[in-house]
Amino acid sequence: MYAMHVRLLHTVVLLLLCTLALQAQPAQQDDDFVRASLVTLGPGDEVYSCYGHTAIRLECPTHRLDYCFTFEMALTAEEKLKFMFSTAKAGFIAAATETFFSKYKAEGRSISQRQLNLRPAEEQELWRMLDQEMGQGAHWDYNFLTTNCSSMVVWIIECALARAGERIDYGPLPACVSGTYGDLLDHISAQAPWARLFWTLRMGTKGSERGQLSDKLAPAVLEAVWADAAITDSAGHRRPVFAAEPQLLAQQQAEPSPTVVTPTVAFILAIIFIIAIIIIKKQKLMKPS
Repeated sequence: MYAMHVRLLHTVVLLLLCTLALQAQPAQQDDDFVRASLVTLGPGDEVYSCYGHTAIRLECPTHRLDYCFTFEMALTAEEKLKFMFSTAKAGFIAAATETFFSKYKAEGRSISQRQLNLRPAEEQELWRMLDQEMGQGAHWDYNFLTTNCSSMVVWIIECALARAGERIDYGPLPACVSGTYGDLLDHISAQAPWARLFWTLRMGTKGSERGQLSDKLAPAVLEAVWADAAITDSAGHRRPVFAAEPQLLAQQQAEPSPTVVTPTVAFILAIIFIIAIIIIKKQKLMKPS
């Protein structure tokens, strides 16, 4: 996906024009000059997409600009190999929203968005920071636990808020994110037992750690957690994280293939096979020559 669309000249030019326009536009004169939304994509078939995806949609109606910013790995054959050995690089990229959505619709994946309750200056700062991140390319070491699509979206939105002296305060947390990394993995892997095994092996002993909350806000739970959270300023004034109700833009059409042989069943079959081999060998040794 890294090579798709983002390197096209027109995208770079439009983003540059938008950055200049944002800097020239007084933030306070139009609360709707920029709209920032959290976008949640449904699960895909690959091990790196089976838990869904998170992106930020930024719209500037005045200049007819509409882009989705997403933190991704470069899915070339070389990078996929690096991904298996935890050495893949990732970074923020941008794609025209219509093009970005069309890919996920073609894969039968759901698309929902919810407008963020950011102030105009914060939205413009967020756009500026995302442009800056894009300019640095894929300079992050991808990590399933700490540096992934949703954790980086949370990170950059929190950075934009922090520069305005604000923060996100969380309400009651569901058990899946208030426990360990393993607890979260159990929750989001209900329909993907083999992915659960894969990531359990990759996590190792870290699965028993609680870690940081921002690292556990997977695409499947981020919107629900932020629905109960609030943005708080330095004076203690609070407002909801979201400014509007969620919008479902596409239904999830791709259903996970039924897993007849789960890891547990495979393990039992392997044990039975090993026992059978041992019994057969013993019988051959006991036969008279």
